[in-house]
Amino acid sequence: MARQPLVLLIPADRRTGARTRAGLEGYGYDVLMAGTLEEAHDLLRTHQRVSVLVVDVAPEKIAEGMALAKAARQADPSIHVIYTCGAPYKLPEREKVRDAPCLRTPYHPHQLVGVIGQISSGHCFDEHEMRAA
Repeated sequence: MARQPLVLLIPADRRTGARTRAGLEGYGYDVLMAGTLEEAHDLLRTHQRVSVLVVDVAPEKIAEGMALAKAARQADPSIHVIYTCGAPYKLPEREKVRDAPCLRTPYHPHQLVGVIGQISSGHCFDEHEMRAA
C-alpha cells in the first residue's frame, strides 16, 4: 500500500486546524500543523517528506501566504500547494504558484481530501470545479 502524503496545514485558526487535522488523519494522512507562517517555514525545512502544503490566505495575509507557497515550491518543485480562502476571486492569479487550486472556506475535511487526491493524481482544476468542491 502506498504511503499517504505528509500534509503541512496552515489553517486560519486553531479550531479549523484541529477539525481539519482530525479529518485528514481519519482518512489516513500524516499531518503537521503550523500556527504561524514562520513555523510553517521551519517545518518545511526540517520535514523533507512534506508533499502537500495547505495554506490559508486570509485577506490580511495574502502576500505572506503567497510568499510561503512560492518559497516551498522553489525549495521543492514537486510540492503540491492548495490555497484556502474565503474569497478565492481576490487571490491574484499572477501571484499564485502554478497548478495550485484554491478551496473556498469554510470547507469540510473530506473536500480537502478530494482535492489532495486529485492534485496527487495530476488532475488540474479549473475555476468552476473548485467552486463546486
